Amino acid sequence: MDAKKELMERLAAMMPSMEGELRWVLEGYCITKEPVRERSNLKKRITAFLTAKKIDGLSPKTLKNYREMLMGFQSQVDKHVTKISTDDIRGYIGYLADERHLKDSSINTHINTLRSFFSWLDMEDIIKKNPMRKIKSLKIDRIKARRPLSPEELEQLRDGCRSYKEKALVEFLVSSGCRLSEVAGIQVDRVDWQSRSVVVVGKGHKERTVYFSVRAKLMLQEYLSLRKGGCALFSSSRSPYLPMSPRAIEKAVQRVGERTAGSRRIHPHLMRHTFATNALHGGMDITVIQHLLGHSDPKTTLIYAELRPDAVKYAYERVIA
Repeated sequence: MDAKKELMERLAAMMPSMEGELRWVLEGYCITKEPVRERSNLKKRITAFLTAKKIDGLSPKTLKNYREMLMGFQSQVDKHVTKISTDDIRGYIGYLADERHLKDSSINTHINTLRSFFSWLDMEDIIKKNPMRKIKSLKIDRIKARRPLSPEELEQLRDGCRSYKEKALVEFLVSSGCRLSEVAGIQVDRVDWQSRSVVVVGKGHKERTVYFSVRAKLMLQEYLSLRKGGCALFSSSRSPYLPMSPRAIEKAVQRVGERTAGSRRIHPHLMRHTFATNALHGGMDITVIQHLLGHSDPKTTLIYAELRPDAVKYAYERVIA
């Protein structure tokens, strides 16, 4: 049925007494029907994707990160998922770099999230062509990005501490090799001060024992003796003295780093790399380091621990020369 005839019939059904007049008025008009536009279903698909990943067993933290990144994508590219093109995604990556000024490592996290989302859409036969197929991750100098703190940088970081709380944080992180989430979960009554050890809960809810240095013990005990309250090893400074969140610990370490002379960004994960490298440099067996870090694969430990040239030379001269 042509558009004009369809319109005439619909109007006549609404106003049957005026059918003759309507036909006379529309006689000289050429009428075309506007195509129905597909509404965006991106938000709905994102929700379905997150539900599927929750069923697959992804952690609440990972799901939260996925949601935030995908909703950010939806706010910029709000199209029907079948209409989203590779150019749309390239434009969004450009937006992340040029307008949000994200680092390459952060942009890669967004790219990986989009890759996971569109792969799921493809696997579910929701889209016929995956627009992420031609999108590659940005190349990052992993060695430079993971470079541990040098002895000089570590001393500068110590000099940047203004309180025993900051000193305790820095010393515990760099001598235990704990993950940020593990540190946030430690209770004071779980610490064995005699053996300078504590049981932490790592990835996959696996428990392991970690150790800390004499220097860290002294700083921790001084910090605990001065603070007003709290059950966690690191608590907030205000009542009701709740445990510091991972984000709060991260900010505290970052503030200390900003006071030092260097321009390098300091974060807890960097302290973990430094611990691993110092342990390897000091002659600790790689399997022991693997256990202390809570790695299931020794290859991961080798990524964390950087064997410095001076350590290689020392080992050669001790055994060969």
